[in-house]
Amino acid sequence: MRMKSACFVVAMTISLTTFSQNNLLDTSNWTVGQGNIDGYSIYGPSAENERLNGIDPHNNTSVLWAGIPSGDGFQDGGVYSPYVSIEPTKTYRVSIWMKKTGSNVGGSYFGLHIKDSQGAHSAQSFGGSINSNPYFMSNKQLPQLDKWYLLVAFVHPTGYSGASQAAIYDAETGAAVTGISINDYKFGPGSSTLRNRALLWKDTNVGDRQYHWNPAIYEVDGQEPSIQELLDGPNSSTESGTSVWSEDNTTASYNGEVAIGTNAVPAGFKLAVEGKIRTREVRVDQDTWPDYVFKEAYNLASLEQIQKHIKEKGHLPNIPSAVEVQANGIELGEMNKLLLEKIEELTLHIIQLNEEVQKLKEDLN
Repeated sequence: MRMKSACFVVAMTISLTTFSQNNLLDTSNWTVGQGNIDGYSIYGPSAENERLNGIDPHNNTSVLWAGIPSGDGFQDGGVYSPYVSIEPTKTYRVSIWMKKTGSNVGGSYFGLHIKDSQGAHSAQSFGGSINSNPYFMSNKQLPQLDKWYLLVAFVHPTGYSGASQAAIYDAETGAAVTGISINDYKFGPGSSTLRNRALLWKDTNVGDRQYHWNPAIYEVDGQEPSIQELLDGPNSSTESGTSVWSEDNTTASYNGEVAIGTNAVPAGFKLAVEGKIRTREVRVDQDTWPDYVFKEAYNLASLEQIQKHIKEKGHLPNIPSAVEVQANGIELGEMNKLLLEKIEELTLHIIQLNEEVQKLKEDLN
């Protein structure tokens, strides 16, 4: 029974991560405390911002980012995400969960910043003007106190001519809230980075709190979770094919991608781990193996050709360069095959040189 329980604990933990597999923002390192953390910066003084354990919209205990008014009627806490790189020809969905407690004094804001490669602001309104201080929603009160809401907006390509798709969703009913103005934005010329931000402004009631959870930026490419999946939570399953864990005796299985220590799984991969892995053995299945080097038809490069390639390229033929490895990493199976290929080629060169040495010895004798 201990093994089965462990499987379910692991399943639930990993499901929380894989649910946001395409989220360009990573909040897995949020810890209880104050001040900036892991690229996330505070809005207002440190005393008016606190990360604390609380109940998130899905009734799980999570680290929440709280805005704590001091009564000065100015900046009253909030969270700015790191900037992430974007393609301005694509659409991105920006979202955050927000809850206000205490009173309706002050205003809740949900916004963004977009910059070009020179660091200039480039968020463009639907009217075409560039805004250096853009908000999807500004100086509004959430519909009810002590209740979570999902705030969602989109940033569209420069040439977008459709309507705004932004909305606020009620966590309990799943319905979009009416009567509160919230609007999308577009990328301006040269846009290259985007960040999410949410804050509380001019709340003079020191007993109030505004909680923020799970800021997200998703590229809208069909792989992002639906709004309903965000509302339902990471442990929900639907008839639309949401990946869920299952168990057969002592084997837990999952048909989606798994991310550990990160919120992103690169396209084409099933597992991403940001950190070290320790195990006794790794087996990599391989369809081809370089025994072809020993076939007579193999075109063995001469040492002179190899020397010329090294001088021109700075690495062995058919071996990725340092730049390529830094950019793309290496595939263990493929790299082991290439290394063995070089060992076998080197063995053939040694055999040839040995034959020449033996011939020279014979000639000298």
